[in-house]
Amino acid sequence: MWLIIHEFLLCQLQPVFFTNHLDFSRNILMLTNLQHALIKYPSLQVSFDLLYILLPIILLISCIKNLKVQYPVAVVNAIFNFVYAMQITSMSTLSIEGYISWILIPLIFATTSERAFYYMLHLIRYFFILIFVSAALWKFRAGGIFNTEQMAGILLKQHTGYLWSNPDDWFSRCIRFFAAHPVLSWFIYLAATITELFFIVGFFTKKYDRLLIVLFIIFLLTNFFMMRINYIFWFIFTGCLWFARYAEPVSYARARLTNIKTKQG
Repeated sequence: MWLIIHEFLLCQLQPVFFTNHLDFSRNILMLTNLQHALIKYPSLQVSFDLLYILLPIILLISCIKNLKVQYPVAVVNAIFNFVYAMQITSMSTLSIEGYISWILIPLIFATTSERAFYYMLHLIRYFFILIFVSAALWKFRAGGIFNTEQMAGILLKQHTGYLWSNPDDWFSRCIRFFAAHPVLSWFIYLAATITELFFIVGFFTKKYDRLLIVLFIIFLLTNFFMMRINYIFWFIFTGCLWFARYAEPVSYARARLTNIKTKQG
């Protein structure tokens, strides 16, 4: 819905060119010349947009109905989302990072048993936590956390176009205020880094997962307000934190054996 409202679907963008990056998987995909076909044929753009919208709906129905096609649909969904994300981010200002959740989350449902679902859910949970922790560690490795003017510089670079086109806007005044007070901006940068680093507790316990959800939501909103970066697609990762508190499912035979041993003991 966000893409439709802001006219970021392929058929709405009507791309005329694409840009490449130093990305191994992206370059492998571009060897197929799919990007040229998408630019040349509007009908292919519409087909890709419809598949991007309909595949998650089909996956949802197959999960609710417990259909056997759930596994292949989930795999196809993940692969297609990867291809779609690579194409649309090369033809617009959107970034591939925002699509990570759409690529990974369907894999949780590409399972044939409850135990496999349980372990896949936790695998994606650990990957999500790793993203945040590694982002915090990189700030220490790159030295940005030790530079009190880092955040002020980031804000000015991020919003250069907006500051130029809307100099008297309330948001422009807000950005100029933080840029003029680099120490205050740095404290926000420090708070964000500490928040990211705090996610490391998720590697050792699930007791603080609800707190991590709250911190993540605050991080999303702050990032959207300060940086105008929309990572709302990542909100679906909170499901991994929320449902991780449930115990590992066991088979009927294993549960029966446990009950027998308990009675004998």
